[in-house]
Amino acid sequence: MSDTHIWRFFDDNDISGYTLIIPSVAVGNVGQLASDLLISSFDMVRIASVYSTAIIPVLGYDPYDLNSSKLSSSCEVYKCATRNLIVLQIRAPLVYRYAKPFLNEVVLKFKEKHVKDIVILTSSFAHEKKYISTSPFRYVANELFSRKNEIKRLNWMEHEFHDNGLKIYGGGFASLLFQICSEHTMPCLVLYKYCSEGNNIPDAYEMVHYIANLLPLFSEKKDLMSQLVEPVSWKLLFGRPPPIDIY
Repeated sequence: MSDTHIWRFFDDNDISGYTLIIPSVAVGNVGQLASDLLISSFDMVRIASVYSTAIIPVLGYDPYDLNSSKLSSSCEVYKCATRNLIVLQIRAPLVYRYAKPFLNEVVLKFKEKHVKDIVILTSSFAHEKKYISTSPFRYVANELFSRKNEIKRLNWMEHEFHDNGLKIYGGGFASLLFQICSEHTMPCLVLYKYCSEGNNIPDAYEMVHYIANLLPLFSEKKDLMSQLVEPVSWKLLFGRPPPIDIY
């Protein structure tokens, strides 16, 4: 651990065999919103807080509990033991010059803890979508990812590679993190959705629905929508309404 990346774990329980979800700060923040939805729906427990010079510092109220006296920071880790799921929620953009060392440490940190695989959630500019009538979702998985046969069964559309490697325009650090995972022989999947800026809550719901087809996170005996719980912080997603005094 370096002085520029400080991990504070509140829970040292074993997380070997867990799936780690990491949202990339990207167009529409779809990955972050989807992660918020998962954290809130499963009432996940915060197990760590991360400080790094790579992350723009942000501090605020607990986004999932209005009655909590705890503060939330730019980067925190949440755990759901019943579903073997970990979410590394990142709430601020990464500083470009420090991004690679930080992401490298993230992968090594969770590889040491024997996490099973990493799923990166992100998004891409809507105007980059070439085939209009197809699904708005695309994926890319490395050879180590164990669920590739299930993905083929689901008939997901794969990202189109070009000569310059993996490029997801508007996708933030997703491509870099995928490369780092592959370099460290960590099974990894990137799932992204073409979208535009605006109210991206519907995109987050769609992403959770999509990933739920692959990962056994929700009960098949109940309707998926009935199992999703919106974070209380979404009520202020666009700030307060304009004051009536201005009219």
